[in-house]
Amino acid sequence: MANERVLIVDDEKNIVTSLQEILNDEGYEIITAEDGLEALEMVQAEPPDLVLLDIWIPGIDGIEVLQTIKTYHPEIEVLVMSGHGTIDTAVKATKLGAYDFIEKPFSLDQLVLSVERALKQKKRRTHGTRGTGTTDHKLPHCFEMMVEVKKAVTQVSKTNAPVLIAGEVGTGKEFIAQAIHHKSKKSNLPLIKIDCALRPLPKVQMELFAPNPRGKNPQKGSRRSGAGKKAVYLKNIDSMGQAIQAKLAAALKSPAARKLEGLIPERIFASSSRDLEALVDHDEFHSGLYEILKENTVAVPPLRENRALIPTLVYEYFEDLEEKGKVVSSQINEDAMRVLCEHDWPENFKELRSILDQIARTVHPDEAINPNEITALFRPSLVPSRKKPAPKKKSKGDSPLQRTLKRSVVLCGRGLHSGIKTGLIMQPLPPGSGIIFGDISSGDTIPARVENVQSTEYATSLRKGYATVSTIEHIMATLHMYRINNLLIKIGDEAPVMDGSARDFCQLIEDGDFEEQDEPYEELVIEKTYTFGPKEPGAAYISIEPYDGFRVSYHMEYPAPIGIMDYTFEFDGSDSFKEDIAPARTFGFVEDVAMLNKMGFGVGGKLDNFILLGDEKVLNTKLRFDNEFARHKILDILGDFYLLGKPIRGHIKAHKSGHTQNIGLLKIIQEDLAQTVPVH
Repeated sequence: MANERVLIVDDEKNIVTSLQEILNDEGYEIITAEDGLEALEMVQAEPPDLVLLDIWIPGIDGIEVLQTIKTYHPEIEVLVMSGHGTIDTAVKATKLGAYDFIEKPFSLDQLVLSVERALKQKKRRTHGTRGTGTTDHKLPHCFEMMVEVKKAVTQVSKTNAPVLIAGEVGTGKEFIAQAIHHKSKKSNLPLIKIDCALRPLPKVQMELFAPNPRGKNPQKGSRRSGAGKKAVYLKNIDSMGQAIQAKLAAALKSPAARKLEGLIPERIFASSSRDLEALVDHDEFHSGLYEILKENTVAVPPLRENRALIPTLVYEYFEDLEEKGKVVSSQINEDAMRVLCEHDWPENFKELRSILDQIARTVHPDEAINPNEITALFRPSLVPSRKKPAPKKKSKGDSPLQRTLKRSVVLCGRGLHSGIKTGLIMQPLPPGSGIIFGDISSGDTIPARVENVQSTEYATSLRKGYATVSTIEHIMATLHMYRINNLLIKIGDEAPVMDGSARDFCQLIEDGDFEEQDEPYEELVIEKTYTFGPKEPGAAYISIEPYDGFRVSYHMEYPAPIGIMDYTFEFDGSDSFKEDIAPARTFGFVEDVAMLNKMGFGVGGKLDNFILLGDEKVLNTKLRFDNEFARHKILDILGDFYLLGKPIRGHIKAHKSGHTQNIGLLKIIQEDLAQTVPVH
């Protein structure tokens, strides 16, 4: 029976139920999602083998979901479904990498056949990674012709020691890992792939260290039951958190640890496109783990150093298609072949395969492939991805380096004010980009800057052109305190409220892991006192004054059960924010919530995503802090102040203030700074 994992993405429940029943009967493990964001979150957490994807789904459309999946998980096969299919849509989906395009209503028998074919295609591409090892898994021909690579594969296959496979992006490191595994004595074990650049860190740790309970069998069909009787391939190991690196190094060094059932996998394969030795020198990779891995290293050369292989690879590709019954053009003239051989191939074999795939789909079988058709497919924006050295570490006295995330991350939830299901995708950006919100549907962008604030009514909202996004303060506070300088946040009209605090955003940022960038950043140092609002009894006002550090003091006066409350937060690294401020939740009184609902605000407020107050008491939860309300007000201030574009150095003193006062003060600061900028 098959045990591949299939994700069905469709908001039509009757179709999902039918597909689920019939595919379950075929032995597949089925998971479902109703919209694109939920689907991407599932793909990120535990990548399936196949996605059945409807084009017309809420949130992000299917084409955007397909593009994202194929960008970050090209190994996942995707079958696109649509009840309103057109030739243009089918062509676009196919060009983006969909295995097939299926129009509704479809025959269930035909769909099952398409699923079977798509999964067979995946197996052919991955050479049976999760098989039992009974098949003769040969080294791909391109590597057979690389004498040093072939020799190294043969040598490390004779041991059970950890193996490091080093090479640029797209050089086929995963194929090497598979070939070594299936030549080894442990070939009867499944080989589980974990992409450390995409898999959340807790999931990586679970795969490596979670023990299997003694006397209990893993759940039927489950391939992710923790460490134990399996081999693991750690792709992009340089993206794995250093705490896990240290733990893995300790386990690999200890014979006693290896004997504990389920503690670590039977064998570890690791790969990286970066120079791990340079990363170690700059304290970016655990030295002990590197010493273990480098004992058995297979270095895979880039395609540009093996240009003589390209004609053979091209002809083999077309022969393979013909054997599968596909009629494609195999006529390639001398000039076209010269173009292929002279290209630098920054993404190596992966890029070559992508180019050939596109040629096979677009060039008529009776026509010859010419140079123009090939060069049109090259991506000029690609920068040759040589092995990247570690970023230079700053020395004492230098400005701190800018920071982004190492990997994209996805989060789903509901909007506090809209009540609709929403979510976001965070993606790394290069130095100097800043924090940018992107409309998930139109692609329009809004820089997170004061000048783009549209409204401060109950939340901070941004607008630029026709694009808007609201309730951004908790996300911005988290980015501010974690010193994330450059990030694209693809989002709908409103950020998800989660549990009313910033706790989930902290976890999301940590799952994405941090990457120090080559450019320094500067703090915004406050050199004089600024104030917004009259400092009168009962009035709301906020000020900021010079201070050698960052501190926020908040004074509030509310009806019972809040009363008079004060709290001061002293920033001492991201952990201080995570522990002292991030868990503080949004709050509201019963009468205010009713009024907000009438005005169209707060309709997403549930009993589990904010603190409800009434009858002089908290009605729906227990407080996380005695002064949680003041701490939450500080959370909002931290988010609003990051709209100045730089981390702040100064002391903010707020008296009964809200978003309106916060943004008012920011505009005063910005106007003053603009006037004092020296003219060159």
